[in-house]
Amino acid sequence: MVALANRYPVLALTDGAPPPALAEAIERLRATLLPLGRGTDGDRNMLGARIDRFVGESDGQVILLAHGAGCRAAAWWARLSPSHYVQRVKGAILVDPVIEPASDRFASPPTLLPFRSMTVDGSGRIEALAREWGSEMLPGDSAVRGGGLLGLIERMSGAVVAHDVRTAEKLARLR
Repeated sequence: MVALANRYPVLALTDGAPPPALAEAIERLRATLLPLGRGTDGDRNMLGARIDRFVGESDGQVILLAHGAGCRAAAWWARLSPSHYVQRVKGAILVDPVIEPASDRFASPPTLLPFRSMTVDGSGRIEALAREWGSEMLPGDSAVRGGGLLGLIERMSGAVVAHDVRTAEKLARLR
C-alpha cells in the first residue's frame, strides 16, 4: 500500500496538529506536511506558492490529503491556480472539512474541483460542501479506523495507476 502511494507524492494540508489517524497516515506515507499558517493574507499567499512549488517540483502526479480548514485551502488553491499546476493533481482526500469558515481567507468560486476528490465526513453535516466540490462522500468512522486513510490513499493511487494504464493503451493504439 505504501509503495503505491510513494510513487505519487502526497501533500498534507492541516490547520494545526493533525489528529492521530491522519498523523499516522502522514508518517507512513512519508507525506509532506504543510501547515496553513496564521491566517493572514500573506500566509495564505505563501501557502499557495508552497503548494505550487511542491506540485511543480514533484515528478509526475500528486495526491492531496487535507484536514479541517486544509480542505478549504485545497479547494481554494485548486480553483484559483493555473491549470498547469492543477492538472498534476490527480486526487484529493478531504477529511472533516470546516463547514463554516471562520474567515474568508480561502473564499473561492463555488465550482467543482478539477480533479477527483473523496470527502471523509466525521460530522454528518458536510454533504452540501462535498456536492459543491463534486466530491465522493465517505463516512468518517470507516475511514479513520484501522488505517482507513491509508486505504483511501491506496484507492486514490490505484485509480491513478488505472488511468495511466488506460492512457498508455490509447496511445499505443494511435501508433
